Amino acid sequence: MGTNQMTVRPTRQVTEQWADGPRTITVVDCGCGTEVYCDSSWANECFSCGTEYNGGGQMLAPRSQWGEETGEVF
Repeated sequence: MGTNQMTVRPTRQVTEQWADGPRTITVVDCGCGTEVYCDSSWANECFSCGTEYNGGGQMLAPRSQWGEETGEVF
């Protein structure tokens, strides 16, 4: 697999009660062994190793690489 391809880690779905009603959230088993609750559709950070995942559980590229194609800086 190339280094610029997103990786899908083992995931599961959980439903939690929020103030505005129930929400189904993707939970990722991060490579470091920590569960990451992907409650944001944008980016969800593993608090143990810093790896980020989108709302569907796909591993994102490091932030240092974000915007390379568009010239944006994060």
